[in-house]
Amino acid sequence: MQRFVIAALVAAIALPAAAETRKQRETRCAAQAEIVGQAVEMRKKRSSEAKVKEAILAETDTVYAASVPILVGYVYTLHRNDLKADVRGAFEEQCNAFKQ
Repeated sequence: MQRFVIAALVAAIALPAAAETRKQRETRCAAQAEIVGQAVEMRKKRSSEAKVKEAILAETDTVYAASVPILVGYVYTLHRNDLKADVRGAFEEQCNAFKQ
């Protein structure tokens, strides 16, 4: 189920980037995976979703700002036990593997 959600999320975020090169995709995926990783760490500390969105938006490049609410929202849909896994790594792997 988690992989399906990740794939759907990646597809939704990646659709506007239809003409990107592999290098551009890797850069975007790394930046978005960093957002996911930050959200996971803050959620583990029991921060509220709203505070996490606000904190990450404050330090995120404006290019990726639109994806912050979606990515943080995704992290907050995960069961707390799922946060023990490499959510950031799984997201980045799925993002880079996505082909249009």
